[in-house]
Amino acid sequence: MYEPKNEPMNDLASYTVYITGIVQGVGMRPYIFKTAEHLGLRGWVSNQGSGVVMEIAGRRISIREFLKVLSENPPAGAKINRIKIKPQCYGEYPNFSIITSSSNSSDNQLPGFIPPDTAICDQCIKEISDQTNRRYLYPFTNCTTCGPRYSIMKTLPYDRVNTSMAAFEMCPACRSEYESPDNRRFHAQSNCCPDCGPKLTLMDSKGKQLDSGSIHPVAAAVQLLRDGRLIGIKGLGGYHIACNAQDEKAIDTLRKRKRRPEKPLAVMPASLEAARLICRVTDKEEETLTSIQRPIVLLKKRFPEILPKNIAPGINRLGVMLPYTPLHHLLFQEGLQYLIMTSGNVSGMPICYQDGAALAELRDIVDFFLIHDREILTPIDDSVVRIIDEEVMVSRSARGYAPSALQINSDSECEIMAMGAEQKSSLCLLHQGFAHATQYLGNLDDMNSYQEYLQVMKNMQVLLGAEPQFIAHDLHPGYLSTQWAMKQSAAKIPIQHHHAHMAACMAENSLTEDAIGIIYDGTGLGTDGAIWGGEFLVGSIGSIGSKGSKGKFARVGHWKYVTLQGGDSAVKEPWKSAASYLYAMGVESKEYLASVSSLKVKMIESAISNNINCFQSSSMGRLFDCAAALVMGKTHITYDAQAAIELENAIAAEVTDLTDFYPYFIDEKIDEEIDEKTDKKEEKLEIGYKEILSGILSDIKGGKEGKEGKTPGYISAKFHNTVCAATIDCVCKIRKKRGINNVVLSGGVFENTYLLRNLKVGLKERGFRTYYHRKIPTNDGGIALGQAVAAAHMIKEGNYVPGGSSKNCQD
Repeated sequence: MYEPKNEPMNDLASYTVYITGIVQGVGMRPYIFKTAEHLGLRGWVSNQGSGVVMEIAGRRISIREFLKVLSENPPAGAKINRIKIKPQCYGEYPNFSIITSSSNSSDNQLPGFIPPDTAICDQCIKEISDQTNRRYLYPFTNCTTCGPRYSIMKTLPYDRVNTSMAAFEMCPACRSEYESPDNRRFHAQSNCCPDCGPKLTLMDSKGKQLDSGSIHPVAAAVQLLRDGRLIGIKGLGGYHIACNAQDEKAIDTLRKRKRRPEKPLAVMPASLEAARLICRVTDKEEETLTSIQRPIVLLKKRFPEILPKNIAPGINRLGVMLPYTPLHHLLFQEGLQYLIMTSGNVSGMPICYQDGAALAELRDIVDFFLIHDREILTPIDDSVVRIIDEEVMVSRSARGYAPSALQINSDSECEIMAMGAEQKSSLCLLHQGFAHATQYLGNLDDMNSYQEYLQVMKNMQVLLGAEPQFIAHDLHPGYLSTQWAMKQSAAKIPIQHHHAHMAACMAENSLTEDAIGIIYDGTGLGTDGAIWGGEFLVGSIGSIGSKGSKGKFARVGHWKYVTLQGGDSAVKEPWKSAASYLYAMGVESKEYLASVSSLKVKMIESAISNNINCFQSSSMGRLFDCAAALVMGKTHITYDAQAAIELENAIAAEVTDLTDFYPYFIDEKIDEEIDEKTDKKEEKLEIGYKEILSGILSDIKGGKEGKEGKTPGYISAKFHNTVCAATIDCVCKIRKKRGINNVVLSGGVFENTYLLRNLKVGLKERGFRTYYHRKIPTNDGGIALGQAVAAAHMIKEGNYVPGGSSKNCQD
């Protein structure tokens, strides 16, 4: 920041000030206006492009004070990235004013930022509850500090004309508020009231409007919820399917109609106090629940459960979010305490947000619709977070958290579009030194998700005014994202899946030194054609590894390959992973997979012996599936990572000694390739699974033979402890050879709280500096960021081959 020095404090001065960050849609201009007037300053302020620009004139001491206040105490929801100041010749201004916005910034080097949607503020809640207020019971009440932003934007700057609120002309009363500097709705772009704003309509499942007479549509909807009916509710970024969370029968109906038999459902309590009755809530969890983001927070259940067990069967956590729109608060006005609020979609498809599509796709699921006429331009689901060691860790980055912008430590000025992964997809646009990550966009194997994915890509480029010169993508040729990338004229940079995981974590933590990457996930195509997922990498963001030429990363260890059979079906049927591992060990599967027909097991074994539809895998996700099938009898799953989640939930509380683990063996193999620097072959570490699974089978068999058998909770704890012990042992061996003390943890398996927490502790005790994800999802939702930053560093260092070559990757 420019600061005048050694100048008389009573001199007059004039400056042009450029502000970047999340500075639009957060009341920045009204805030600047009021602050400038309070300090006797004159000039103007305007939204320009995606930033805020002002000219300010007055006494230097007042300008100093103005800049200090702006830097240290910006409006709620604002995140100032940079304040750039240019001295100007002193100019006379009659006053301070807010002038017309411009789509072009007067300084085209200013990076753009997109404001996320935010939860309703306390003042607006008071208004909708006050019978004397003109906004009493009005479900679209908002002000300069709260309400929809990203979901209703067409383009920047954030002005009403560039949003879906342009369809609603403000009435005289709202216009007066908008133009009054003393009003908290001064320049609130989405300002409205019952006389001029959006309206609610209650419909039946066929789309026929219901005449509720003098009854408010929300009150009618509440009565329907009390009666056990399911309602499709149009919210901030899409539709929810809602039902009474205290009605077990209604929940069963929802599960059957949505074909979602076991996946946990999100619960919305009426208040924080209601949340405390069903879950344990720490101070940090309370802070997160009540934040302006209002995410779904994964909380520990209270036992005995007072809500029906069919909300989240088989696990000890509930996904809880507090009301975040006026409509949500109104739904609880009539005494309801808990609602199920699950995404409004058919299972496996993206969230519905357009009225026509919702009426067509949800009519066989819901009994009624509560809709409104404010158009949602960009769909965005609810964010999901968990608190680990007093830190917020984002599992699904969506409403309130996305789009996000992360400053990148790279001198590369190129623009890169990173395509992300196939599952839990997101996009990342590297533009003017910032990585702009989109919201969670679902799985691309669904065509509707894929179409929405392409639309969000287009919107992101329009909003930021970007024209990517490079496209970074996954190695897997079968991914729709890769196939789309290969058809484009821009230069293409392939990034190996686990390299991207590691790069994302390093970028989030601003780690530029070499690190050891522990990357544990379910699926990612390796450079040798195998499916990786239990990997140990070394190096930096762009050029992982010192082995070989620049740009090639070194994979210095992994979990031992197993031949898996079944392709994608192995993910949905954990027993296939168990059968594959047992076959590799020469163990008869029938004894341990009694609930699976002998014929099916024999077919798997025959297919493996004849190499039919088989693949080599080092996946940690499949090892967890194997353990869950053996220990928990979990042969099939109905939602992503269900087997691993239930295995973690089974951990016995009494097993706290991390030294209680199964035997394991780390083989030090000689790599086939020669290090170009040392002209020698290097060793590669390989963690075996035979000893670990043999220990599990022994504990299981003890009970089968009438001996004192071990409980599933005990075996699960011991298995988790073994993974921790083997991982730490392997990292210590790598440090001894490489001299690296930084360790990066990434990949979807680190959604496992027990594993993450105990690895952090164990590594710290051995003197490692450990880095992991908080703002960016550790799962495949973070892949796009990793691709973008890895590609940027490769371009800077000249370590890429355009046109789709994978030269930058080396096993």
